[in-house]
Amino acid sequence: MRGHPAPRQEGSALLHLLHYPLHLNLIQERYPMLRFYCEVARVAFRRQLTYRWANLAGMVTNTFWGVIMSYVVIALYQARPVVAGFNLVDTLRYTWLVQASIMVVLPFSWLDLMMTIRTGDVVTDLSKPFDFYWYWFSREIGRSSYFLLFRALPIYVAGMLIFRLGVPTAWSEWLFFCVTLLLAAMLGIAFRFLYSIAAFWLLEARAVSGLAVNIALFCGGSFIPLPFLPPQVRSAVEWLPFSGLLNLPTQVFLGKISGGALWFEIGRQMGWLMLLTAFALWLTSMATRRVVAQGG
Repeated sequence: MRGHPAPRQEGSALLHLLHYPLHLNLIQERYPMLRFYCEVARVAFRRQLTYRWANLAGMVTNTFWGVIMSYVVIALYQARPVVAGFNLVDTLRYTWLVQASIMVVLPFSWLDLMMTIRTGDVVTDLSKPFDFYWYWFSREIGRSSYFLLFRALPIYVAGMLIFRLGVPTAWSEWLFFCVTLLLAAMLGIAFRFLYSIAAFWLLEARAVSGLAVNIALFCGGSFIPLPFLPPQVRSAVEWLPFSGLLNLPTQVFLGKISGGALWFEIGRQMGWLMLLTAFALWLTSMATRRVVAQGG
């Protein structure tokens, strides 16, 4: 009699496995377009695999820039051993992680959506039976996944080999870094969508793109680590959505933010993500009515 509970547990586990496909079917029935968007992301990932030489050139550029910035940082730290709680190794890791994450979060010269609007090809996408914003969101998720594996990881490994940088040893730091980096990638997609959709109202929106990207890079910590800014300026910049793009995941990776402050920063990052996404959806509906009004 004492041996009976074990088979019962195995049987319940087996029933759970048997019902697992049913759970997937229920998810697909409730969200019928989810499989489509996942396929869009997969195709975008595979499409990016064809640009191997372009990715290699970009990887070499990011690595070269990281080396230059690293030697500038090393020279500056000859005057002071610690700045804003960052020692030399912390700042080098910050520099290399930002360089590695840029293409994951905020790719340079991203004009794909803007050019479809400029050429009129966007009408084809708007006429298809899917949500315009989530279609582009899925495409960029696939692209960001590619850059994470084939750009970010090799760049940071190069920095580790050249300057003997380390990685977090605590699993909690890795967990929260992955969470904040995922939110940063989604926040970057919403931000790129917003400045790209301006092409519906502007004849030449590429200037808006260049200005928006440079502001985001500066306020995200790409040019100067945000902790190095004057306290008043840093406090203001940290409330902008751009801090959640590069600065927050990097500081989490370095272990500089933890406890209640970490949960607050994640909440602020999620708040900006929801706000920008809602704004992007609203602008999409406005742009759609504009196209229908002009094109019939």
